[in-house]
Amino acid sequence: MSLDSYIKKWLGPLHPAWKREAKQPRYSQEIFGEIMDEFEKSRNSLPCQVMFNLYPQNENIDIYTKRASLKASPSVVFLQFFSGEDATCECSGFIIESTNTYTIILTAASTSFETDDTKVIVHVSDGRSFDGQIEAYDLHYNIAAIKIQLDTPLPTASLAYLDDSITIDPSHNVKEESFQLRPHSSSFNIIPGDLVIALGRFIRHPYFQGHSIMAAPGLFSISRCRHDCKELFTASCRITSCGIGGPLINRFGGVIGICLHDDISTAFLPINIASIWWEHYKKYGKTRRPWLGMEVTNLYAAPIEILERIIQKFPDVLKGVIVEEVAPGSSAEAAGIKYNDVIIQFGGKRIECVLE
Repeated sequence: MSLDSYIKKWLGPLHPAWKREAKQPRYSQEIFGEIMDEFEKSRNSLPCQVMFNLYPQNENIDIYTKRASLKASPSVVFLQFFSGEDATCECSGFIIESTNTYTIILTAASTSFETDDTKVIVHVSDGRSFDGQIEAYDLHYNIAAIKIQLDTPLPTASLAYLDDSITIDPSHNVKEESFQLRPHSSSFNIIPGDLVIALGRFIRHPYFQGHSIMAAPGLFSISRCRHDCKELFTASCRITSCGIGGPLINRFGGVIGICLHDDISTAFLPINIASIWWEHYKKYGKTRRPWLGMEVTNLYAAPIEILERIIQKFPDVLKGVIVEEVAPGSSAEAAGIKYNDVIIQFGGKRIECVLE
C-alpha cells in the first residue's frame, strides 16, 4: 500500500483538516501578470526594494524594539524621486517639522538632486501620498530637507540630541551605568553597546497591503564606517537601500540620527548635526559649515597606549577630544594645535565630546 493510500484509508477520517479544499489563488492570472510586469520594470530601473527582514537578525524582534519602533513610526515616510518618468531614487525619511501650511522631512541626499526637473512623491504612514519639493540639500553631510504643502499637521519625530561623552576614569564602571533607566529629555547619553534601531518605510505594490514600517535593531559602535566623513557614527543595524534616509532611534523612540548605507553596518549622521544644519538653513537661506583645519575624535576612542600616557600626565583629564590631524596653514595650526593634543575647553566652554 502506498503512503498516500495509507493516509487516505486510516488517517484521513481522524484528521479531516487534511481533506481541506484547495485554496483559491489570492490573485487572478491577469493581476499576477501585472504585478510581475511592474516588478520587472522596477528591477530594471532601480535596485529592487527589499525589506529589512532580508537579514535574519531583523526577524522576530523583541517587544522592547517593537515598542520603541511603534512610538516613532508615525513620523517615518517613504520617498520616491523622479526625473521625468524615470525613478532616480527611493528611500525613507522622517518628519521633523509640521504646521498648518507645510511639513518638513529630513532624508539622505543624492547626486540626482542636482537636476532641475526632480519630482518628489512622499508616502506617509497612514497611506496617503503627496507631491513634495526639495527645499535644501547638502552633499557634504549627505542630507536633504523635503517640503510638502499641507493644511493639517502630521506627526513629527521626537529628537534626542546625542551626548556621546564617556569618561576614561579607570574606576568608573561604564557597563553598569549603560543599563540604568534614564529620564526622558531632549538629550541622550549614548555609549558603545547601547541598543539602537534603524527604521524605514517600504511601499508595496498597489495590489498588496499599503506602506509597511521596517525595523532593524543593532548596537551603537565606535567603529568607523567606510564613508569619508568623520562626523558619521556607526551602528551594527543591517538595512536595505529603501531604508536609507530613515531615522535611527534609541530604545525610547527618540531619533538620534539619519541612516546611511554601509556594506556590513549602518552609518548615521547624528541628529545634532542634522538639526543645526536645518536651523542654519532656515536662518540664512543656505548651509554654513565651519572649518577649523583639524580632525578630532572622542578621547575615549583613542588607542589604549595613548590613554595611559594621558592619564599618567594629566590624571584629572577624563573627558574631551583628541586631535588626529592638523591641516597645514589652517587656523588650528596658527593657534598652535598639534597632533595628539587633548582639547577640554573651546571658546570658554568645556568640551567633553566631538558633538559639542
